[in-house]
Amino acid sequence: MLTTTNPQIEKGYIKSTLGKIHYWTIGKGDALLLIHQSSSSGEEYAGLIPYLSNKYQLISFDWLGHGNSDDPEHELGVEEYTKAALVVLDHLNIQKCSILGHHGGALLAMNVTYLQPNRVHKLLLSGTSGPKTKEEAEAFKNNLPIKRHQEIEKDGQSILDTWKRYIQYIPDTDTKNVMIAFINNLHAKLRPYDAHYGVLNWDRNLALKSLKCPVLLIQGEQDVFVSHQEKLLDIIPNSERKVLANAGAFLFFEKPKECSALIHSFLTKTI
Repeated sequence: MLTTTNPQIEKGYIKSTLGKIHYWTIGKGDALLLIHQSSSSGEEYAGLIPYLSNKYQLISFDWLGHGNSDDPEHELGVEEYTKAALVVLDHLNIQKCSILGHHGGALLAMNVTYLQPNRVHKLLLSGTSGPKTKEEAEAFKNNLPIKRHQEIEKDGQSILDTWKRYIQYIPDTDTKNVMIAFINNLHAKLRPYDAHYGVLNWDRNLALKSLKCPVLLIQGEQDVFVSHQEKLLDIIPNSERKVLANAGAFLFFEKPKECSALIHSFLTKTI
């Protein structure tokens, strides 16, 4: 079980107009920004540190309203979360980097690239779906286990229900790794806003169609939140796709070694 309690990791806070942003960084080399998914935190990528920090400067941050970052005063969307990512890069004086984003984090990674294309070397979009019909998109939103201002009952039933879902979401790993993802989610449930709402309401089409840098699409084979990802290969001109066997919705907790190998292979591939 790996966490960002490693004393070699540099951690800090950055003031922004929306609140203080918590970040961590470790390693030397080309910069790789790691953007976690909604209802998680930068802990999502702790497992990559032993495999990649000797090759890259790894950087991650907690979205506002997540992890150790401040709660915002109002509900945020992709534009504000993207602004926070750029604040982190500016603070660390990162002029050029590659970016990995998972689930909702993939949308932020996409938007950073759309807004500042010359700043991004390569892009890794993990757990992002291909185009959905209007009906499919509505069904996806309605079936997500999210709720504004969710109450935790004294009998703990909602906590137990969440744990049972996470065991299914993360099918092939030690339960201690499931516990980290689970606790991240519980912590997020106590925050004022659920980022899923802002993320799911963002229209990604302009950003998606603008991508020109090399793009790697990644999907956990058993990720129940991903559909039609292969269709993105027809939309993104310089893209390729890898499916990680026996991995679910939290593949960076489940398969850090395999994910690290896949990331390094893509980043070192000659353009």
